[in-house]
Amino acid sequence: MFRNQHEGHLDRGAAAVEMALVLPILILFVFGIIDFSRVFNAEIQISQAAREGARIAALSSGSGGYTTGDVIARALLAAPRPAFGSTPPDVLISPDDMCPNSAKLAKVTVTYNYQGILFSFMGSKKLSQTAVMICGG
Repeated sequence: MFRNQHEGHLDRGAAAVEMALVLPILILFVFGIIDFSRVFNAEIQISQAAREGARIAALSSGSGGYTTGDVIARALLAAPRPAFGSTPPDVLISPDDMCPNSAKLAKVTVTYNYQGILFSFMGSKKLSQTAVMICGG
């Protein structure tokens, strides 16, 4: 009977030790999930930005007469802050990729330097998406 009274007393510190062992792994998983979702969000946003830019570039042969600046502005509107970051992406388009220059395809490339939360000490990762559309179509 004496032994049963002290058995709960001996196990009181076990939960604290288990929590100390499991908590760092749990925090690592949570921040990994957050970081993965930010990368996924950035990829979706820059893909959409490239599509929007290519669409405007493909329509530039019509009476609207869109310029390279219009294409860049439309692409930046589609992805203002990828991965909830503070810097906008870079939109790369050459005048040869615009439709008025007798090109058959309009091509827009959007790049973004992603800075992670969990592994930020490893530097930034360059994310890039390219969209190509038929001119006038």
